[in-house]
Amino acid sequence: MRRLTRAAVRWIGAAAAALAPAPARVPTALGATCIVVAVAVTGGLLLTAPARAAELVGGRVQAQIVRAFDASAAHRRLAVVSVRSSTVAPSWAVVSWVAPEPGSRTSAQSSTISLGASFYHRVGGRELAGRPPAAAQADLKRHFRVAVVYRGSGQETIDYEQQYHSVCAGAGDFTDTEHDTVSPMSWSVRYVVDLDDLLAAVRGAQGATLVPGIAFDGAGSTLSAVEDLTRTVVDVGCNGTPATYTCATTYRLGGSTPLSFLPGLGLEVGIPLIPVTSGSCNADDYALGPSLFAGGATTALVSRLDLLGGALPSDPYAPIAVSWPGGSAAHAEGFVSSPCQGDAPVCSDDLRWRGTVAIVPVG
Repeated sequence: MRRLTRAAVRWIGAAAAALAPAPARVPTALGATCIVVAVAVTGGLLLTAPARAAELVGGRVQAQIVRAFDASAAHRRLAVVSVRSSTVAPSWAVVSWVAPEPGSRTSAQSSTISLGASFYHRVGGRELAGRPPAAAQADLKRHFRVAVVYRGSGQETIDYEQQYHSVCAGAGDFTDTEHDTVSPMSWSVRYVVDLDDLLAAVRGAQGATLVPGIAFDGAGSTLSAVEDLTRTVVDVGCNGTPATYTCATTYRLGGSTPLSFLPGLGLEVGIPLIPVTSGSCNADDYALGPSLFAGGATTALVSRLDLLGGALPSDPYAPIAVSWPGGSAAHAEGFVSSPCQGDAPVCSDDLRWRGTVAIVPVG
């Protein structure tokens, strides 16, 4: 799939933000061509079983249902929102879809965006449009939400030492040393995505853009991250005494919601950080810039979880491993800004983290 330009991403994000209600949070980045597919497949006709929430469908089954949906001329210009399967009658499925508004409409939505539903029945390996039995239909029409859970841990160590000639005639140099550690560094963050509540559905030159409702679950999230920074400068040639600056930063959960869906590229999820500092924390007192952790290097990009706008794995709920550097969105997109940038001969930055990203059912 063709990768979007940064200008296109900014345009789509602006259009989506204009359409979203004021109190709603809009994902930080959106891709184009958002033909998001929602299909529900139901297991054997256990019609006496109690209704349960449907499940996302991925892999070959999802692809077959999407092809059946796209084959209908009546579905042109529609955008698929999710593909789900019933837990009551697995041979039935539902495609949840929306008709996006023209991209020229930039005023706030005056009414709720309506979603449509198309049902499919698997018969002899084929997906046929039809009307499911009452129990299966109730299961497939149940309001559908999922959680995105990102867990991980690691540490970061930065060491810097630079020597200059002293301005004095005495023996010895001017020495500047800085040491920075982020440890502990562990997190488990949970976002609830409402796939039946779209805040925006816009069609422009780049395709369709869908913005789902997203809520950060603070009660279901944890973060343990402390950054300790020390800088010492001394001019030995001037018989100077060392001057030391120390700053401690404890990171709390809060702020913006770093969860984005980039159709064709995957899911991008980060940690909402609020720094709480103590000590001498004036940036002018330190030689280096922010740590990679503080700069968002733990934001993960998971190409296989194309929740809005693409295919899902055969098991959509299986956790997917991510780690530095390959799993970092900032690294993949070329936006890594190391505190050692420009000072590589005298500075080292050792960042290590690994974790998992998973879609989790919400009852």
